[in-house]
Order: sequence, then C-alpha cells, then structure tokens
Amino acid sequence: MPLLLFLNEKSCASSASPAEVGEAMKEFVAVLRAARRWRDISLLTQTPLPQAELAQGYHYGQWAADKRNRDERMFIQAMRNRAPFAAALTASQSSDEVEYACSGEPVEGIGWAHLLDGLAVSLPLSLAWSGSWLDLHVRRLVETDAGDLAMEETREQVRHSARRTDLPVHEKWGRAAGLDAVDTPARLWDEWDDFFPRLQVLPAVQKQLAGLEPPWFVQVRGLLARLQASAALWDGSGVPDWQGAKVTPEHEQRKRLCMFRDLDGTDNCFHWHGRFTPGAGRLHFRLVPEDKALRIAYVGPKIGK
Repeated sequence: MPLLLFLNEKSCASSASPAEVGEAMKEFVAVLRAARRWRDISLLTQTPLPQAELAQGYHYGQWAADKRNRDERMFIQAMRNRAPFAAALTASQSSDEVEYACSGEPVEGIGWAHLLDGLAVSLPLSLAWSGSWLDLHVRRLVETDAGDLAMEETREQVRHSARRTDLPVHEKWGRAAGLDAVDTPARLWDEWDDFFPRLQVLPAVQKQLAGLEPPWFVQVRGLLARLQASAALWDGSGVPDWQGAKVTPEHEQRKRLCMFRDLDGTDNCFHWHGRFTPGAGRLHFRLVPEDKALRIAYVGPKIGK
C-alpha cells in the first residue's frame, strides 16, 4: 500500500509572496521525494490542485505555469494520480461525528492523516505548521457504556513534515510493511491466518469486511491487530487483558441482538464488542477459552441502528 501523504490546507492560507511560495514548494517537493525513497507514496489534497491556493490570492495554476517549476509540478501530479482514496476527500468526513482542530483551527487534511494513519505535510511558510508531530484536539461523538451519546474530547498527535529535517523520526514507520501494507479487504481476508492466528471468524465476516469504506477498513485493521495481541497473551481463563482496544460487553437488554449461528450450527451470543470510528462501528465476538481465541461474528454499523 502506498504511504498516504495529506496536504494540510491551512498551510496554504498564508499571505506569502509568490517568491516565498516558490521556495516553500521546492522544500515541499523535496519532502515528497525523500518520503518516496522509503516506499511508494500518494499525495492527497482537499481540492483539485488546479483550483487550490498556495497562498492568499496565489493559485497552484500560477505556480505550475512557471516553466522553472516543470519538474516539481510533474512530480506532484504523479503523486495525486496514484492516490487510492482521492474520492474520499470530496466528501465531508462526518463532521457531526468527529472534528479535528490544530493550533485552535479546524483542520481537514491533518484530520484525514490521523484517521487513515498517514503523514500530514505542510508548506513551510509558517512556524504554526512545523515539526515532526502536530498536537490535535479531537472531538468525537461516542456512545457511553450506558447507551447514551456524548461528545468525547481527547488530545492526540499526528505525524507531520514541512521540511526534510522533520522526516527521520518517521522513517522506520514509513518503511514498515507487514499488516500496514495490506491495503484491501480482499488481501486482509486472504492473509488472515498469517496476521490473526488467534482470531476465528464466521463466514459472513468476509462479506462484511469487503463492504468497509477506506476509513473504517483502516480502523478495523488496527482493531484486529489489537485483538490479536490481546488473544496472544490470554491463557484462556477470565477475560483477556485488552491491548489498547476499547472492548466492552453488550448491555443485558441488547444481548438478544447479538445472537449468531456459530460454526457448529448452534446459536451463541457474541456480545463482546470493540468500537471503531467515525460513527458507531462495531466488531462483535465471543471468547473461545478452549482455543485461547476470539471468534468474530460481525463487523459493521452498530447492530439495531
């Protein structure tokens, strides 16, 4: 899977002059080239680049028309043409369910980088957008254990680069293969036994995985990795020590919704569930102590909604 780079649109809102933008773009392209030495990359932008501003009143088209920038322009365009999730950026990222702010400003490209485990990249035109990490204020609409909806606010970080000096700390991550390189539900299913030997599945899960949109697929892939880590440390007694996954049992009155036909033909309750966002995503499973494993029955929107 290509390494996904998301342009921070806020870094293109400065009052910099065309000359300053020109110098910034040289560094920006140098960052892209350096990241591509790690592995294949794709650059994703909020709006089509020909329509985008690089600074107030100075558009990408004006910069690209300068013949001195021909090589840089062709390199950037090649990265966008290969972006697997470009269409996702034309739609809202469920602003009523998750909101991202950085330095007190709402951000979209940086939010996508966080959501899809990518790298946010900025034009080096302001100190506000500098450094290897950016602090994010994240607001999510979540369901409480009591079943009510509440706005959860957290402080998190996102990988970032505006200059080549910001990149070394991310190199090991950027070169990583393994599960991060599994970029489609079909590949995930084909390689399931290699990555998730302690996670058993009911047959219907294959179709459910195939229907996941990119943000949910990335979130579910990470949740599966955490469940596998939890099961790998479990001795089959009690409840696993959940390794970074938010896992809870279903409420008593909703357990009837969690009945599924099991592998042996009997009906069992798969009321344990992990959550994923944006929205009310659920992964339902049950404990299988005799195998020291977890058995997954359902992946998708909250059951009964």
